[in-house]
Amino acid sequence: MIAYLGLGANLGDRVKTLRTAIERIKKISGVELLRVSSFYETAAWGVTNQPDFINAAVKIKTTLEPIELLNAVQKIELELGRVRREHWAARTIDIDILLIDDLKINLPRLIVPHPYISARDFVKIPLAEISPCKFNLRGDRVEKIFGSPTDFELKLIACVDKNFGLGYKGKLLFRIAEDMKNFRALTLNNTVIYGRRTLATLPNCKPLDSRRNIIFSRSLENIEGAEIVHGVEDLWDALSRIDRSMDRWIDREFSKLFIIGGGEIFTELLPYATEIYFTVVDAEKISDVKFPPFADEFELVDVKHFDGKNFEIRKYVRIKNYG
Repeated sequence: MIAYLGLGANLGDRVKTLRTAIERIKKISGVELLRVSSFYETAAWGVTNQPDFINAAVKIKTTLEPIELLNAVQKIELELGRVRREHWAARTIDIDILLIDDLKINLPRLIVPHPYISARDFVKIPLAEISPCKFNLRGDRVEKIFGSPTDFELKLIACVDKNFGLGYKGKLLFRIAEDMKNFRALTLNNTVIYGRRTLATLPNCKPLDSRRNIIFSRSLENIEGAEIVHGVEDLWDALSRIDRSMDRWIDREFSKLFIIGGGEIFTELLPYATEIYFTVVDAEKISDVKFPPFADEFELVDVKHFDGKNFEIRKYVRIKNYG
C-alpha cells in the first residue's frame, strides 16, 4: 500500500525533531520511505495561542495494516516526547495518517482520509508536493523554510550494469575511462558523500582531492582529508552547520552534494535525492550489491551515447507533482 503521513512540530528544535521523526519512520519494519516534502512554517491551528508549527509530509510504501501503521507512528511520537493533553495543543511532534491508497476507514482511533485535510493549507501544500493530489487553498499563511532533507538537493552517481548491479565482493563491476572523466567533471570542487567500503575502492584508498569528503562510518573517528558522520541525522547536522546565510543551508564553496556509494548509503539517501547520474553498461555481471529501486519516483531526462561503446550516461530527476 502507498500511504501519506503528515508531520508537525512546534516545540523544541522543530527542524531537527522532524528530521528525526522521518528517519524513524524510515526504520519501521514493513515501511519503505519513498519521498519527503519541503518544510513549511505556519501559525498554529485550532488552539492559536502557541508557537508556530513546522509541517511536512512523507510518502511511504507499507505492508502494515492501517492500525499497525498507526501504532508504529504513535510509538515514534511517544519516543520523541509527545504528551497528549489538550486537543490541538503545542507538541514536540505530531504524525498523522493522511491517506492510504483509496481506502476509506472510519474507526474510533483512525479516520482515513484524514478528516481535516481540506481545512488545513499546511497539510494540503506539502501533500500536494509529493502526491498527485490537487487542492483548493484557503489562503492561510504557509511559508516554505529551509531544513527539509530535500533542500540539500542530493545527487546520486553510480556506474552499473544493465540490471543496476553496483559491485561484487567489495569491488566495482567496471572501470571505464569515460565514466571516470564524467565522475570527475561532476564532482570536482563539490562534496562527495560515501561509506567506509567505498573508500576502499578509491585511488590509494584515500579521500578524493579537490572535493569535500564526508564518510559514513559507525566505527571510524578520524580520516585525514575527510569528515566522519555516524548516520543520516549526523549528516544533516554536518551540512547545516556550514552556512545558513543567503537563506541557504549548503556550503557555497562545495555546494553540490554527490552520493557516490555504496549500496547501503544509496538506499539510505535515495528518498531525499533530487537527481541520479548513471553510467549504464550493456552487460550483465554477477553482483551482490544493487542500486535500490527508483523508477516510480524519477524520470529519465538525458542520455549520452558514445560511438562504438557498450555504455551510456543517463540523468534522472525526481518527478515533480506541481509547481
